Amino acid sequence: MSLTNALSVALSGLQTSTAAAQVISNNVANAQTNGYTNETIDLTEIVNSSGFGGVEISGYSNASDSVLSATLNSATSNASYLSTQNSYMTQVQSILDSTGNPPALSNDLSNFQSAWTEYAASPSDVTLEKSVISTGQALANEISNISTQTAALQTYAQTNLATSVKTLNTDLQQVQSLNSQISQALANNQPVGELEDQRAQAINNVAQYTNVTVLQRSDGQVALYTSSGTALIDGQAIPFAVSDNGNSVVNAAGNDVSSQLSGGTLQAQTDFLSPTATTANGVGVITKLQSQLENFANLFVAQTPNNTGGSFADAYNTAATGTGEQSQDFFTATIDSSTGLPDLSTFAVNANLVNGTAAVKVASATAVSNTFAATNLAIQPTVTGTSPNYTDTYATGTSFTAAGLSAQNQTYSGIANAILSGFQQAANTIQTQNATASTQQAYYQSSLSSETGVNTDSELVNLTNWENSYAASAHVISTIQSMMQTLEGMVG
Repeated sequence: MSLTNALSVALSGLQTSTAAAQVISNNVANAQTNGYTNETIDLTEIVNSSGFGGVEISGYSNASDSVLSATLNSATSNASYLSTQNSYMTQVQSILDSTGNPPALSNDLSNFQSAWTEYAASPSDVTLEKSVISTGQALANEISNISTQTAALQTYAQTNLATSVKTLNTDLQQVQSLNSQISQALANNQPVGELEDQRAQAINNVAQYTNVTVLQRSDGQVALYTSSGTALIDGQAIPFAVSDNGNSVVNAAGNDVSSQLSGGTLQAQTDFLSPTATTANGVGVITKLQSQLENFANLFVAQTPNNTGGSFADAYNTAATGTGEQSQDFFTATIDSSTGLPDLSTFAVNANLVNGTAAVKVASATAVSNTFAATNLAIQPTVTGTSPNYTDTYATGTSFTAAGLSAQNQTYSGIANAILSGFQQAANTIQTQNATASTQQAYYQSSLSSETGVNTDSELVNLTNWENSYAASAHVISTIQSMMQTLEGMVG
């Protein structure tokens, strides 16, 4: 090997050592940066005509683990799904005052029952009559208030859904933008490590909204699909929107794709808003809560065929009427012509009783009091025709049925407790599942960071090795320089 070749080889060692030290320094500086993965240089031997040429950097690589990354994305989707469900169910519990002892609905119903029991024992007592009216108002107000807050929660969830869809579209656009940058950088033989880190983080952001499968393309880009095969990105980002009713997600063609965007925040939101009520926790919650409240209120305003159902209205309306007494309808409400159920915003104690124009029927006291112990309370409306010419009939039985609830042989208080406990149990289950999912996500995030992140101890050892390599190459150059000077002196 000539001195010139030796000098060239040593110089390549200096350059490679310098570049390696820069990469290691960047690794150490970003050791605590979220999503940063350890970067290394790829080396290749240079062979010239003499068989020696030194070394050069052929590329840069980042630590990766596709299996762990996929597992983390899946865990992220599940954690986001349950976290969103938990957030909504916590608000439902607040609306129902489930932490109250007892909850407001149970307490108001109990007070109303007690007021009728006391009134039945002493129907001539005006104070007890006023108590019946005031406790009835409290019960009606609580039911109406729950309904109003439920409607507000629905609007809130719809707003959240719109925000989530917008964010998903933004994240998908970011992934595709990074796809393009990575593809161009690879074509120009430029490092792509940091761009790939940013893309991995952006994909994990997408996973918060729906489950995602990553497919690697030959040009360095990736395609994203859901587990059901719905494209999110493949050459371009697929845009999504919220349906006109605000309860579901549609694609560019306007088709409902809510069921295909599963396993993340979007599923939790569309499940919560779903008009199809099932017994599944967190699904059709708005529909279930409104339906159960409407059917419960219906027990106070509807009369059964031949007044055989033992309902509150049966007992009150059929009793003999005295002078100055309200003959019908202790409670009033506008009936929805499409369901035959009361509009809860109008559910109230009869205005004539509230303003004192009419008195409570004395003859109804005992029958109404006894009604609260009745268990034959399945008053189901059947609507035929359309408003204003519709007819409304009721069937009776032993099962109180509403969306997501079937309560067998229950009293008024039993039905109220069934409504409250159903949502309480669902909330408790989701809360437990959410805690587990959050722990799993944190575990997989930590595992991926340990596998692909920067180990500062190892990097410092690597830095020392490259420093020694640099020093050795520098010594070779220094030695060659000394030899050249010696030769020049001999020639001179």
